[in-house]
Amino acid sequence: MPNPPKKRPTRRTPPRNRSAARTLRGINTRWTGFRPLFDYWGNEIVRFYKLETLASAVDWSLQTKRDRFLIPSIQQALGPAPVISLAFELFQEGRYQLIFRVRAVNARRKEGLFALVVAKRADDYSKLAAAEHANLRVIHERAPEFIVRPFRGGNIYLPDRHGRVEHGRDIYAYVTQWLAGFHELGLNDTLQFIINVKARHTFTIAQTEQLKAKIIEIVATTYSLKKHDCMDLPEIASGDFVVTAPPKPPRIKLIACRRMLRNITPVKLLDKTAAASWPWGDTRFYLAPEDPRMLYDAFGRAIGKDAARDTFTQYAAAIDSGKLPERDALTRQTLAELTT
Repeated sequence: MPNPPKKRPTRRTPPRNRSAARTLRGINTRWTGFRPLFDYWGNEIVRFYKLETLASAVDWSLQTKRDRFLIPSIQQALGPAPVISLAFELFQEGRYQLIFRVRAVNARRKEGLFALVVAKRADDYSKLAAAEHANLRVIHERAPEFIVRPFRGGNIYLPDRHGRVEHGRDIYAYVTQWLAGFHELGLNDTLQFIINVKARHTFTIAQTEQLKAKIIEIVATTYSLKKHDCMDLPEIASGDFVVTAPPKPPRIKLIACRRMLRNITPVKLLDKTAAASWPWGDTRFYLAPEDPRMLYDAFGRAIGKDAARDTFTQYAAAIDSGKLPERDALTRQTLAELTT
């Protein structure tokens, strides 16, 4: 008699119908802010799954105790007491990820705010999110004053709407601290930085130049002389930076790092910084401030005045020898003035 066929393993799928608030084994959850979001030009940002599907998947992972990173991250910050309430609010959306503000309350009535960063697609975007999470862990240790603090991460299983197991998706997500008082840094059509919220605030040209210098300082601060690596130059206006609002002088922090630059020297980093630009509408945005002294001072604050002077001197020598091209942001004459 032939052996009976083996039962094919199945993967339980989260329930798709969800109320605004649910109590899941002692955890009350609420999701708000579900709406289309738009880029600076007014185009609706593309999504690859419904937010309701994500919410149900997270709720299901909590209900079935399959969550391995959200609750542990919160308890890492608030203590080991059981979490009794989670309020998720859609806060920000970029090309690659969704960011939810999460208000957590534990059994001791201790509260905390966190960010849940969720990849917008399986495979490529999820791999990018996992790499971003790993990069944040590295550079936060090097520059904790500038880089958001990352906690844990892992996959969220999104089921196929028809219940087909083979069409389910694993979406990577991770948790960070919430930076209260900070808002997404954006760019307008006059190439000035803005606070990218509904009531937009435009920074002055002088403030924009100062923020450019601060971005450069943050990048250079993440450089490791031992490992010869640092964060890659950020994608401007992609939600990588957040900034504080007036009336106080703006402060800026990094919340995303998708790539690291490997086998790079301070001289090569300086060259990439001087050359960095991105298309923006019908023009280009240049990272280097108009005043080269601001670029020089940014490196000085990041790696020290003596090291910055050596870097700029070596950079000038590399241009003179033809190893590196001359950049408009740092001409031979400018370099001579900065290093004498």
